[in-house]
Amino acid sequence: MAQGKQKFQARRPAKKASAATASSACRGPKKGGRIIAPKKARVIQQRKLKKDLEVGIRKKIEHEVMMKASTSLPKKLALLKAPEKEAKKKESGGKN
Repeated sequence: MAQGKQKFQARRPAKKASAATASSACRGPKKGGRIIAPKKARVIQQRKLKKDLEVGIRKKIEHEVMMKASTSLPKKLALLKAPEKEAKKKESGGKN
């Protein structure tokens, strides 16, 4: 058996680290579908083209519906968009 005092006392691990690992272990799998990124360049180009076409088609449909609605209504139709970007900038700026 060793004689005398120990030079260094045993320390407990920090509570934050143990709590973070415990909470992440308890969460389980995340919700939602998984998207696996393609490795081939051709598939990447096809997906990009498909996405661009979908966006263009959606915008065109929205524009047509808006034009039809504005012509049938007696009042002028105005579209309103939520200011998401400005609100996020203000929140992030206030925290720092």
